[in-house]
Amino acid sequence: MSKSKKRCLIVERHIWETGGAQQQLQFVLKKAEEFFGAGKSSRKIRVRVFVNPRSSSPSFEKEIVISKEYANGTRRTNGFPEMGNVPASFVFFEETDTANMYDVWWLSDMVPIAARYCNWVRGKDTQYGRGRYSLVIDAPAPRSA
Repeated sequence: MSKSKKRCLIVERHIWETGGAQQQLQFVLKKAEEFFGAGKSSRKIRVRVFVNPRSSSPSFEKEIVISKEYANGTRRTNGFPEMGNVPASFVFFEETDTANMYDVWWLSDMVPIAARYCNWVRGKDTQYGRGRYSLVIDAPAPRSA
């Protein structure tokens, strides 16, 4: 990515996530398309994961897939089994200066994050509960609640 303005996608992770061992993170389609582009096909990206969001060094880095659009109107992470260990939280995907590279972290103290921003988009309710909240903001995003 050039010197253009960077963005950050914030998506709520529910405790009842889908996929094997709850390792998929679903995105609200409107915000996924705004952030990752159209969902006609899957897209490989590289993530630098910060288990401790205040750390200056990532805990690990890997390639994952942002799925194409599913029939239920969502997109998801694939090839990211570590997501199964992430608690209910807000998960942040922040653009970096490198194309297709994102810094990823999560914050479990959700109320202050939810209160900090306006214009959240809420996904569809499911049999498990209310739809998740999602938002795209200008980067840099906060690394603490």
